[in-house]
Amino acid sequence: MMELSPGYRDSSTAAVAHGDVIADTYTIRDEIARTETGIVFEARDLILDRLVALKLGWRDPGTPSMILEARRCAAVRDPCAVQIFGMGLHLGIEYIVGERIFGALLRSQLDVPMSAERYLITVRTLTAAVTHAHECGIAIGEISGATISAGPNDRLVLGRLSLSQVPAFGPLGQIRAPEVVRKEVEATDPAAAEAIDLYGLGCIAIELARGTPPFSHDDRDAELRGHAQEPPPRLADLRTDLPVDFSDLVEWLLAKQPSARPPSAREVLSQVDAIIERVGTHSRTIRVLIVDDDTARARWLWSLARRAYSAALVEIASEGSDAAHKLNRDHPDLVFIDSSLRGVMNALELCMYARGLETEQAAQLVVMGAVSPKDRSMFADSVQFVPDDAHLAMCVVDRVRTCATTPQRRRKPRSTVSG
Repeated sequence: MMELSPGYRDSSTAAVAHGDVIADTYTIRDEIARTETGIVFEARDLILDRLVALKLGWRDPGTPSMILEARRCAAVRDPCAVQIFGMGLHLGIEYIVGERIFGALLRSQLDVPMSAERYLITVRTLTAAVTHAHECGIAIGEISGATISAGPNDRLVLGRLSLSQVPAFGPLGQIRAPEVVRKEVEATDPAAAEAIDLYGLGCIAIELARGTPPFSHDDRDAELRGHAQEPPPRLADLRTDLPVDFSDLVEWLLAKQPSARPPSAREVLSQVDAIIERVGTHSRTIRVLIVDDDTARARWLWSLARRAYSAALVEIASEGSDAAHKLNRDHPDLVFIDSSLRGVMNALELCMYARGLETEQAAQLVVMGAVSPKDRSMFADSVQFVPDDAHLAMCVVDRVRTCATTPQRRRKPRSTVSG
């Protein structure tokens, strides 16, 4: 069999050797990694006297240009991406020069549980990284402890943005999002990329909490089957010291259907920030009342409202008379009412009651679900009606945030009884 020339992927001889100087500037040192697209070396920049990573592309026919990889790393202005210093040709072979990073895979540092504070900061850092990548039109792919480097000063670098210094795939060798495992979408489909990365954020949130990814199993097929079909572990059960509403956010990220996940990484980042800010916040307080006799859904809405705005004080009422008592007692700024509310007072009767209260400024009333056109016309000026569909979560979030930015109302003083 004919020996391949140096620089081909299957050649036993590399295109460069230890001590070679490229472009009169970079002295080749040790090999770091080999990937589908090229081979990465540590090199020393003789002019600036610093270590760099130098990646040479393969000579093989059909190997794509590395310019897209260089642009991908250079576009993301975030510590999660390595800096790119330049590109060139050496003996007709493309090369990229970038920042040399040092650290260990994040997974190797998860034997000791993180404090709640460090955990939230770490998830926030990764969420911001994915947000910045998405805003540049770049997908990350696999987000796990096996594809993230943790280096000095707690810097995290994502494998896909590391110039191949960190693996882009973990032991499974494929994207774990349910829709990919079930073969409903291709992992490379740009239209599916954002939802895939959101699922990855949910996976890393679980891995950071317990040291292993969700559905971790010695059997590869069993692990993939878990991602495709089984309910994920609940963060609140793994870490009781973390905010319950953060657990709800992770559960949202891990939804099996892409359409049931948050709309964007930017939205996830906003909710993570709201949770972190809640401790010791000096923001304006708003009061929100959830009126719903479905306990599970009421709690979901409670969590959404808290994540929408860090200083939201949220209460739940399970029926109309309890809601009327809390309207009188607390004078909430915003009230969400289930249109199918049953009991002594239905949804529209509660709206009429709230509209008749003697307050300096009436609460904003939002009725969720189906309401007849006739009933809508009765409250056209004082009630907002929103459908109970896939967009309900973001409607709730938007209403809470809008309420928080409107001029603050003066509350009616509570009456006191003496003697």
